[in-house]
Amino acid sequence: MSEKGTDKLKEKKAEVMRKKTGISTTTVAILFIVGAMAVGGFAITRNGAQAGKQVNTPKKVERISISGPIDYTQERIDMKKISFKTEGKWLTLKVSDIKKNKMVRFEFRSPKINVKQRNFAGEPLLPVMAIIMPSGDLMVGVSYCEPCRSTTFHTETDLSLTCNICGTKWDVESLIAWSGACMPFPPDEIKVKVKDGKVWIPKAYLEKWEPRKET
Repeated sequence: MSEKGTDKLKEKKAEVMRKKTGISTTTVAILFIVGAMAVGGFAITRNGAQAGKQVNTPKKVERISISGPIDYTQERIDMKKISFKTEGKWLTLKVSDIKKNKMVRFEFRSPKINVKQRNFAGEPLLPVMAIIMPSGDLMVGVSYCEPCRSTTFHTETDLSLTCNICGTKWDVESLIAWSGACMPFPPDEIKVKVKDGKVWIPKAYLEKWEPRKET
């Protein structure tokens, strides 16, 4: 269709709406524009660029698939506390525990953790989480939101990973921020390995971990 034909079609649609609603053609055009802006703004927010705030893309860590796809649109999922074992230079979790609960956490204590750089009630510990992403991939990370100092998260039916204290939302698969005060600080993802039914987390990474600063 030519541009002239397209313009005439738009005029006809506007005229029909005007007759049905009593709203002027100009008002109809304005409503269309405002609606388009609202939809566009929602899409931008969902893609991690909340109005007036630029957020870096989370660091890329190679993930390992441990499950089929997970549907997080049906109910809220909260973290379940589980136990871990120390095996040499590694901390290990049972893959079965993660599959059973979808999202888990534990607290790692070590005298090598710098208490001054943590704020976990003065304790030399670091909270760690593991979650099966909607794709079935495993994400393991430091369970900490630096600005609000939260150590717990939950999923919501909008497919967000949400901080329990500040309510900041990240995409549950990509960890790209959607909204909130702490968008630059999703869980700090850790490279792990999966072997013999266990998830192997490098102990040295946790002992050397330091709170991130916004860049």
